[in-house]
Amino acid sequence: FIVPDYLSLNNDTMLQLSSNLLHRWHHCRRIVAAISTNIKNDELFAEEMNILYDSKCNVCKLEMDMLASRDARLHGSKRRIKLTDIESDSFDPNDPANGGISYAKGMSAINAVYRDGRVIEGPKVFLKAYEFVGLGWLFKFIEWPVFKPVVDIGYKLFAKFRTKITRGSSLDELISAYEEKKNIE
Repeated sequence: FIVPDYLSLNNDTMLQLSSNLLHRWHHCRRIVAAISTNIKNDELFAEEMNILYDSKCNVCKLEMDMLASRDARLHGSKRRIKLTDIESDSFDPNDPANGGISYAKGMSAINAVYRDGRVIEGPKVFLKAYEFVGLGWLFKFIEWPVFKPVVDIGYKLFAKFRTKITRGSSLDELISAYEEKKNIE
């Protein structure tokens, strides 16, 4: 078998090619390993639920910090709750893990995405989150027929005025500021 001169490779070239191939092989293996260990059976993320919250709301932040702390204490590295700050510069409403929840929708009520992509909103988010950290009994009453309508109305009222109370700005003002900021970027 005769190889033409222009196809023959010297030792340095062969070494460089094999090094590049090996690097690419390891890179591909790392990607596949990351995908297979974090996401199984068409799941969007490893945790059971992703809660979208407003970190600039002190009440919201305090509650999410408590849930995260308790989740870490009870479940260690196999946490059940993922938290996504809708005020973060890296928040992407188009990320499937965020359930297509826009900034405006996320600011108007608490939303959560299950790892299979289902989205829930309002008081039910609190019930499920508290169940994941062993405190579901605190919110169980919100499902009782006697209290459910009152809880729903109370939450809608709170959600409507939450930003004015906790941040000093109306929901419309915050949404406008967010949209302006995104248009500049």
